[in-house]
Amino acid sequence: MAVFGGGCAGGAPATPELRAGRDVYADRCSACHGSRGQGGVGPALDEVLTTWPSCDDHRRWVTIGSERWKTEVGPTYGATGKPIELVMPAMADLLSEREIALVAAFERVEYGGGDAAAVLADCDVAP
Repeated sequence: MAVFGGGCAGGAPATPELRAGRDVYADRCSACHGSRGQGGVGPALDEVLTTWPSCDDHRRWVTIGSERWKTEVGPTYGATGKPIELVMPAMADLLSEREIALVAAFERVEYGGGDAAAVLADCDVAP
């Protein structure tokens, strides 16, 4: 599990939902996207809100991965217009729909700078 030096607003994430998303991120995402979303094998997540303006698309990307995305949606990475060049594994067999929604919410708040209440509602995980 990755170690997080900080969190939302400089400490631990403010809600149980974001803490749960942080835990999923640490277990399943940090190896490629970095312990602080800085990137590595996978891209940095600081532009996650630009790449995925809707949480629904963000969740779908995580659920189906890059190969099915290319087949079902198209050859570009989110709303960027950039061709998909890396492989994002599908997480549908590893994570529940709720876990995917929680991790998307965490990424959108922690790395994308989104408003927690708005993001939790958009990702359908509001308390």
